[in-house]
Amino acid sequence: MPAYYFAMEGYHTGEKPDPAVDKLMTIQYQKIDLTTGEPLGELTILKEWESSEQSIITTFCNEFFKPGIPVTHFIPVGMSLDYEYEMIITKCKKYNLPAITSHQLYFQRPRFDLRPIVVLLNDGRFAGARLDLFSSKKYDGSHMKKWYENKDFKKIEHFIREETEAVLKLLQYLSKYKTRLGITKKEEPGHRKPAPVIPPIRTERVLPTYPKSPAVAMPTARKPVDTRTSAPKKGSAQLAKVEPKSSKKSPAPSKTAGPKSSVPLSQFRKHTPTKKPAGKMDKR
Repeated sequence: MPAYYFAMEGYHTGEKPDPAVDKLMTIQYQKIDLTTGEPLGELTILKEWESSEQSIITTFCNEFFKPGIPVTHFIPVGMSLDYEYEMIITKCKKYNLPAITSHQLYFQRPRFDLRPIVVLLNDGRFAGARLDLFSSKKYDGSHMKKWYENKDFKKIEHFIREETEAVLKLLQYLSKYKTRLGITKKEEPGHRKPAPVIPPIRTERVLPTYPKSPAVAMPTARKPVDTRTSAPKKGSAQLAKVEPKSSKKSPAPSKTAGPKSSVPLSQFRKHTPTKKPAGKMDKR
């Protein structure tokens, strides 16, 4: 939806501005991005001293308030827009333009007014809640009447451009640092993100690694009893005959221990001396 910075300047003869009798001097508007406050077009200033009051209000109404134009075609953004709205109603009625009611402006048309924000910045006080106290704007509108009477129109135009820049800078600052307020937008029920699907947890039993866990004692099956008659045990002599000779060399005999016989003790027999041949005698 297109948003526009919007303001009007009026010349009043009384002590306070009154849109019912004030003279319309200027109408200014500029297309902006409402989310950032950045300008999207050039500032347009419709000046009464260059044409007439009727001419500038007619040009403005034909562009934005012509019958059939949606209200979202022009969303005003400004400071204290009540004065501008009442001025539009009064001037359209004065110059027989298509009637615009307060119901159409206040209830049917969206708008963005910085006045409540400035009041909040002013500690909740309406008195003194002016734009020049919280922005780069240097002057208020009290000098406008004197400048118009002296026909110092350049100062009026300079004041208008300065005021436009001050409003946009304030809007840009509020948009950029709005998160510092610590207030965040709640999620709408229709735009909530679906809850993430969490996979079911597997309940498998993880056994500890061996050998930390003791082995589970399993019952062993009993072997059947052998009822056959066991073979008689073999003697040492028989075992010596059956035992195969090892190809490995026997270890060297120890110096301290005597020689060991490989013949079992049971194999020792009584020694019987043999007869020596005749004719040979032992030499002593």
